[in-house]
Amino acid sequence: MKPALLVAILLASGPCSPPQPLTATVSAVASDKAKVGESVQLVIKVTNTGPLIPHLGLVFRSEDRWFERHQVTDFAGCAVASEQSAFDCGNLNAGDSRSFAFQGVATTAGAFHYELALRELVQPFEWVNDHADGADAQTWDETVS
Repeated sequence: MKPALLVAILLASGPCSPPQPLTATVSAVASDKAKVGESVQLVIKVTNTGPLIPHLGLVFRSEDRWFERHQVTDFAGCAVASEQSAFDCGNLNAGDSRSFAFQGVATTAGAFHYELALRELVQPFEWVNDHADGADAQTWDETVS
C-alpha cells in the first residue's frame, strides 16, 4: 500500500478517542438472616450514568454466590451466567434506571459473605465504576441457620 493512501485512510477515519468509562450508581439490599427453607430477597438498584452497558452483569466476586446458596424463585428478568459468576440482566441504556428484585429460598446453612460488582458481559468485559484499585463493589453478609 502506498504511504500516501495509508495516511489518507488514517485521516479519514478521524481521531481516536478512548472509550467512555462505564459508570452507574448502585445500591443493594439483601436479607441478612434466614432459616433454611425461608424466603429471602436481594434487591439491586442501578442507574446508568454513562454509556450503554451491554449485557449488564451483576457479578459475584466472592466465593459465595447468591444464586448458589438459594433456590431462586424470581430472577427479576435476569438469567444466571454461571461461567461468569453473574446474573445477566440484559442491556442497560444510558440514563436508564432499573431495580432487580430477586426472590429465593435459603437452601444452605452457614455464614456467607457476598461481594457484587457490575460488568458488561460482552467483550471487552469492562467493569462498571472501575478504578486503578478495582471496581466498586456492594458487600453484605448473610447467616442462614
